[in-house]
Amino acid sequence: MSDSKIYPFNNNIETGLRMLTVLSSAYPQKYDLDHLVYFDYMVVHSADINSNIQSLHPAVPNRSGEIFIRRNLIQNGLEIFLQKGLINKYYNDNGIQYSASESSIPFLDALSESYTSSLIHLANWVVKEYGNYELKDLRELMRLNLEKNRSEFNLEIIK
Repeated sequence: MSDSKIYPFNNNIETGLRMLTVLSSAYPQKYDLDHLVYFDYMVVHSADINSNIQSLHPAVPNRSGEIFIRRNLIQNGLEIFLQKGLINKYYNDNGIQYSASESSIPFLDALSESYTSSLIHLANWVVKEYGNYELKDLRELMRLNLEKNRSEFNLEIIK
């Protein structure tokens, strides 16, 4: 028997699916990895950015640290969906950027579980609200919200 653990959330496939969903919502827009890291956090922990929206995953303590470990997961997830022709990779003056392929929307349309529906809804929200943000503006937005959430969590511990 294998000692390997199975992680149903935040594994390469689920993270790649989140990226595919964000990129499909933004199609034909292209994004670099830095943007995708922020967008991924916003999809997973939407309530950290807008308290009127339910997050995809439950709020956990110290989740603000997740932003620092997402990059490798996202790269691995993108690679899986690149190999399947659902994501495109571009090398240009802006560096490396990613976009959904023309096959991505039909693929996502074939998925019907409630998790995917929630994911698509949140990806549409992130792209609509923050898809045109410059990287420096995304960093500042995240800094402000992560500091606020960290303070709120610390206050809840004291109560």
